Amino acid sequence: MIKKLLILIISISIIPSILKADYPNTSIGVIDINKILSDADAAVTAAEQIEKIAIEIESEIKLSDEQIIKEQNLLIESQSIMAPEAFESKRNEYENKVQKYNNERQSKLMRIDELIAVSRNDILNAIKPILEDISNEKGITIILEKASIMLNAEKMDLTDEVLKKLNKSLPTINVSRD
Repeated sequence: MIKKLLILIISISIIPSILKADYPNTSIGVIDINKILSDADAAVTAAEQIEKIAIEIESEIKLSDEQIIKEQNLLIESQSIMAPEAFESKRNEYENKVQKYNNERQSKLMRIDELIAVSRNDILNAIKPILEDISNEKGITIILEKASIMLNAEKMDLTDEVLKKLNKSLPTINVSRD
């Protein structure tokens, strides 16, 4: 009985030290990705450039829309004076043109989304080495996104430090439509 009790006491004292040795000390940092993606100098300049490109695309689309509507009205007006076969041919030609236009229009609108995604990825890629440096400096083993955390200590928040370093390493992003 005493032997069993002695084994139990030894086991209880040894097992926690063995388990503790397997896990490193954990230090957690928090980062607000949304704040960085909206407040970083590169993000602001990219957003301005994308906005200009979007305005250009919208004005091109508006002009093309007006042209398509004019052609539709001309086709409708000419229906009464054209032979049915000729009208059918013109109508098919117009429908093909509208189909092609809709594809081009969709492609232009998708380009805006692509520009946003590319600039976002550029910023996220620039953040990775900054986070590695900060985590090595401070001994941080885990960095979590602030949106997934309900409560954290203010000293855990690395956002402002990352933002400062990001603004130095990536002050602008050049966004082009091509």
